[in-house]
Amino acid sequence: MKKLKLMSLSLVATAMLSAAPAIAQSNFLGDEYQAGKNKVAFLSENVHIAGNVFLPPHYDENKSYPAIVVITPASGVKEQTAGIYAQKMAKEGYITLAFDHRTYGESGGYPRGMENAPMKVEDIKNAITFLSNFPGVDPERVGELGICSGAGYSIQVAIQDTRLDSVATVSGFVDFTDYGMGGATQYMDQLTGDPIEQYRQQIKMASDARQKYYETGEVVLVDGIPSAEKAKSMNEFWVRAADYYRNPERGAAAENYSPLRAAMSLDTRYAFNPSENMELIGDTPFLAIVGTEALTAYFSEVAVKRGTEAGKNVQLFEIEGAQHFDLYDQDKYVNQAIDKLDDFFSKTLR
Repeated sequence: MKKLKLMSLSLVATAMLSAAPAIAQSNFLGDEYQAGKNKVAFLSENVHIAGNVFLPPHYDENKSYPAIVVITPASGVKEQTAGIYAQKMAKEGYITLAFDHRTYGESGGYPRGMENAPMKVEDIKNAITFLSNFPGVDPERVGELGICSGAGYSIQVAIQDTRLDSVATVSGFVDFTDYGMGGATQYMDQLTGDPIEQYRQQIKMASDARQKYYETGEVVLVDGIPSAEKAKSMNEFWVRAADYYRNPERGAAAENYSPLRAAMSLDTRYAFNPSENMELIGDTPFLAIVGTEALTAYFSEVAVKRGTEAGKNVQLFEIEGAQHFDLYDQDKYVNQAIDKLDDFFSKTLR
């Protein structure tokens, strides 16, 4: 019995050591920080996460700053639109973090290209932990900004993490289950039947890929973004998606970006419909920014409608003439979004 007790204590001690918080690791890559971009790293469930922290002009680590975690679109990397917003918001006086989710960009994790929604939510929570401990950040003034699918993940985090003071989204892609049944996914040329049949066919794609990986070690990759040529036979949204992500003058210019995703993660991609639970964000203020010409504006409109019906502090801000991907990198529209975001966060991160 005594031996068993000692063994149990040993297991507890081992578990405590293995559960050491990510912030205790050597996360800050530089000894000194400067205004603008600074490379950083932290752990998310023991996976190396690469990020860029952007610091405001005249940064002084002895001062106290509000902070924002900026969340990439699905399969996006920190050098794309998330980095643009992080850099611009830093110039407005915020400490911001854009990072590569695990299995993307410079971050670790395998198989690569896992658009695993619950996993991404955990990465965001760990990013909040990391940024809250960054020199100069006031942990009582931390918000998040989610772009495209990052919007859905950010709302889910707001539901699950009370450390957030406010959440904003740009070109929000929010309800993933609805998307899987919406008749407009990247895989429509492979699907037949009604929305439920189409949804189940995509789940089968994931299940088959998962089984193949187990049996052979092969990772089945699918296009997260169709080629420009294939997009022509799809709807207008995918034509515009290809023009951003496949365009070497726009999103494709990011060195560590790949438009491919692991098919085995399609099922987890459809795991959340966050706007169905807007009442669960509590008293966390929520702002959704959309372009008036965006084909995805419906998602944000539904989220704000449901939040309003639940009596929450929510608002929708429309940018006239902007399409979904215009708000990624076109200054004419992005700068309008930045002005609104600064107004929102200056009031909610006080």
